[in-house]
Amino acid sequence: MDESLIQVPALPVGELYIRGYESYAAEPALRDARRSLTYGELAGRARRLGSAYRKLGMERGGRVMLLGDNSVQWVEAEQAMVTSGMVRVGLLTRLHPAEIAEIAEDIEADLLVVDASWLAANGSEWIPAALRNVAVMGEGEVPEGAIPFEELVESGEEEDFPPVDAEAVSKVIYTSGTTGRPKGVMVTQRTMGAMLRNLLCEMPDIGPGDVALHTAPISHFSGGIHEMVAVAGGLNVLEPRFDAGRVIEVVEEGEVTVLPLVPTQITMVLEELSRAHAPKGRFGNVKLVPYAASAINPDRAAEARRYFGPVIHQVYGASEVQIPITSLPPEDHVEVENEHGHPRLAAAGRPTRYVQVEVVDEERRPLPQGEIGEIKVFGENASSGYWQRPEETAETFVDGWVYTGDVGYLDEHGYLFIVDRRKDMIISGGFNVYPREVENVISRLPGVREVAVVGAPDQQWGELITAVVSTVDEQELSVDQVIAHCRTAIAGYKVPKRVEFMDELPKNGAGKIQKSAITDELWAGRDRRV
Repeated sequence: MDESLIQVPALPVGELYIRGYESYAAEPALRDARRSLTYGELAGRARRLGSAYRKLGMERGGRVMLLGDNSVQWVEAEQAMVTSGMVRVGLLTRLHPAEIAEIAEDIEADLLVVDASWLAANGSEWIPAALRNVAVMGEGEVPEGAIPFEELVESGEEEDFPPVDAEAVSKVIYTSGTTGRPKGVMVTQRTMGAMLRNLLCEMPDIGPGDVALHTAPISHFSGGIHEMVAVAGGLNVLEPRFDAGRVIEVVEEGEVTVLPLVPTQITMVLEELSRAHAPKGRFGNVKLVPYAASAINPDRAAEARRYFGPVIHQVYGASEVQIPITSLPPEDHVEVENEHGHPRLAAAGRPTRYVQVEVVDEERRPLPQGEIGEIKVFGENASSGYWQRPEETAETFVDGWVYTGDVGYLDEHGYLFIVDRRKDMIISGGFNVYPREVENVISRLPGVREVAVVGAPDQQWGELITAVVSTVDEQELSVDQVIAHCRTAIAGYKVPKRVEFMDELPKNGAGKIQKSAITDELWAGRDRRV
């Protein structure tokens, strides 16, 4: 690892990218099924794209929505934004067009960079009139008025990178709000740099010669690992989507050394491997399997160690605080229990070098070791607030500390255990889902009287999105009707996988639906609810 990357205060991410272009110019940087680039070639295209953005009339701070599967063009577009002072708004391709339109209006986007295949499947009618600039990646039809990605690149000049402003917003991460409205988390250049510094402190063996295979969207968790590998001079190999058999095939070819996965993907790979052979304690030449985005079953973590070897490394983070808040490295994936009887494999890890973690009560007063409360975090990897949400920013971001809404405790060895969420968010398959958003959709279905959406325990998905519905008298609804209705309005990963009907949902004395009564039954006999 290049020790110059470990600095306090952290270097801005744009400067880290530019240093990498110069230090590793001849090294391979990116590869997908269509093409590959060295760091020197990537630098040239990032310069031209930055120039092209400016020719479109964009200034520093201009917002660019990036919508597509993992690809070299996706990374080129993103790194050009970061190095030219634009703001990246990376979106999941699984979002519904109506959701994307709402985000476009909220962020007041200046440019949409989108895959041709996604447009072919979803159309362009949803694009707000105020979003005048559209560039189309990949192969396929380009709508009238849009510009093919390669033409956009060619329209720019290979100009020098402008100076990097460390405190400028580098990206906005959209997460569903508790009211069902999308909410953007602002992440500065320095915050991103701190994330990369902190990751490299936890994973110092990453450098030139390493090859990372990305099958999860690089707009989210896998993107953090992608960026770490990039600033360290490794090669990022990009697959458009996850397929367990394909992952095994590529890994067993021997080139891949870093394999970021979310727990659901780990489960699917293990199931595929177990059908083929007994554990070997080695998976190709993989030396590191970073995982995050949701909790993993301790038994499954132990199984992963048997199949992959001592290479799995958990990092915990949130949209409001970039990974790693805590880290559970391979040597901590051991089958021991703490004084509360909880296995080490169930921990999120210990706070990382440049991060402080405290657990507080409902009045936000510190709690002693072992007591359960809300987790708050302090560090340079903390985001700067919510986009145009001053009241919510003031509530969550206080004097440099971020109140995460996660609930847990620190044990006698300093390991953080997450046991619940103060907020109602569900994490299913590594994706964040807010129940209110799903409830808002289901409540619009004729015949629905009341609905509560909760997470139920599931071996594969971590939490299974479960809708509990009561209907208007003499109205009949089917499970298929509820699911089909949801598919018309929200992303597929937010659609309930389980629907149950009750005559009456449980309520408290004030008439408010008691979700706790529903989840208590679903999670009975379990130590944690994540």
